Parts: sequence; structure tokens; C-alpha cells
Amino acid sequence: MRSWVLFAIGFMFIANAKALTDRIEQPVRIVFEIRPEVNYVTHLYTLAELGFSDSVYAAKYGHTLPQAAIDTLQKYKDYLTFGQGENGPLSWFFFKVAQETFDNADALKTIMDGYREEALRQGAPADEMAVPAAIANVYVENYDNYLKNVYPQVKADMEERQQLLNQKMQEQSFVKDWECATGYKWNRGDYHWLLYRAGQKGPSYNNLNDSTNTVWYNQPLDYQLAMFSHEFGIFLMQDSIDPIVEEMKEYTRKLESKRDLTFVPWSAFESLACWYNCKIAGRETDDYHAFGEADVQTFCRIYDRLSKKGISCPAELYRKGIMEYLRSI
Repeated sequence: MRSWVLFAIGFMFIANAKALTDRIEQPVRIVFEIRPEVNYVTHLYTLAELGFSDSVYAAKYGHTLPQAAIDTLQKYKDYLTFGQGENGPLSWFFFKVAQETFDNADALKTIMDGYREEALRQGAPADEMAVPAAIANVYVENYDNYLKNVYPQVKADMEERQQLLNQKMQEQSFVKDWECATGYKWNRGDYHWLLYRAGQKGPSYNNLNDSTNTVWYNQPLDYQLAMFSHEFGIFLMQDSIDPIVEEMKEYTRKLESKRDLTFVPWSAFESLACWYNCKIAGRETDDYHAFGEADVQTFCRIYDRLSKKGISCPAELYRKGIMEYLRSI
């Protein structure tokens, strides 16, 4: 009797171990989603020209947002815009709303009310809530119209691209490639891309959380695939490098220089992703030529030199790369 019990226990242990192993070893899925929320936010940012622009989209859908709404968003443009790692104080209207899910304007209003209540609980003066309240009203008052008169066509525009990207991802191995190149392990589950239709020109590839990114749906495919790998690398390295980014921001602000050096921490991180991407691909990938303002070529030469000295940790490459770059300019 005891042997059968031991056999049963052993069998259960093996089965459970196998199930656990299967869960651990199950490959990461790259998921391309079409959702109204991120499309609505980029719709507002594009039509109000808050760092996004898209002449084709504006010609097609410009009439769907009242001029009063555009004027309000433009009035507070400096609060809302973002890019190169520097965000306006109310840029969360893009990021937080884009990652939410809400079926209608009433649901969006509930979310906005929640943001306001949380700000007040954290000590925000009530008289400073007038600006975010005006912006929130634009978001809420125009959402139902967007769902009815814009999003159905926008979604249809993107569906073919979604299918193509899902197919292309089956041919890619950049998760394993990046893990091998950096020594880091991805442990955040599936990786999500939210496609949006508005904003052909703008700060694309915006991180919404630890495993979700955004992208304009119809960029050149080779560039887009290179950037998918690039952004995954950014996410993979983020935990180790983000604290150094903040440290380096403070450091560069204190330096006496005729040049604005606050771009350097952002530039170094994007360049490090380009450098790894080129190593993984064995060639200059499209992202390498897409960050002209980041001085990628100079940083990549620095990372090459540091790598030849035996430095392989991404965080150490990043920190030493910044210091060497600052000495060279």
C-alpha cells in the first residue's frame, strides 16, 4: 500500500514539476493590440498638435474635434507635451489614460475623477486643479463622439497591419537574443504593442508600463522591426539603468557648460539599445540611423571601446559611457 502511495506522490510531484516548468519555459508572446484608448489619446495629441502631427489624419478627422477643445489643449501645451525623457507636468494625460480601458465617456469621467481625488489626497492645492480639470473636460466631452465617428474606421485601417506584424513576430527571436547579449532575464510575461492610427510624426514608442509600448501603425516595416527589438531592449535593461538615468540627469544639470547636457542621459540609453541591437543583428540596424539627435555614432564608438576592455554589464557600460562622452565634448 505504501509503495502505491509513494508512487502516486512521486507521479504528482513530477506532473506538478512539469507543469511548473512548462509555465516557466513557455515563450513570451508578442501581442499587437488595437484598442480605442491609446488611439483616442493620440487623436487628441495629433489634432491639437501637441508634439504629434499627421496631415493625412488631420484632413480626414480634423472636423471631429471642436475648435474650442483644440484651443484648450493648445493653451496648456507646455504642460502636456513630452519627449527625449523630459515630460511636461501633465503629460500623464497621455500615458495614464492610454493604458486604461473605458467603454464610454461616463467611464472615462469616473477615471478622471479618481485622478483628481488621488491628487487632492496627496496634498495638491484645490486651486491648482483648474488646469487638469479643463483638460479632463476635453477628454471626457469628446470621447463618445470619437467612438462613434472615428474609431470604427481607424480600427479597420489598422487590422491588416496587425495581422502582418503578428506574422512577422513568429519569425523573430529578439527576446532570447537580448537575454543572451545582456545577461538579463525577461520575467514580465507577454509583451504588448498598442497600435495607433494618428500621429505619423511624433514621439512614437512610448512606454505605458513595464511591458506595454505604443507605436504608430504604418511605419516602414524594416524600421519598425528594428525598433521593436530596440524597445524590448530598453524595457529589459530598464530596471538596472533607470536609477542611473536619474542620477545622471542631476549630475549633468550641475555641470558648467555652454551646451545643454540634459539630453545626455536619454541619448546614452537610446544609443546603448542601438549598440546592442547592432551586435545582435550583426549589422547596422535601422534604429542606429534614426536617433540623429542622440549622437548614437559617438556613443556606440565609446561602447565599443569599453566592451573591448572587458566591460559587459549594461549598467556599467551606460554609466562609464556617459562619463567618457562628457569628457570628450
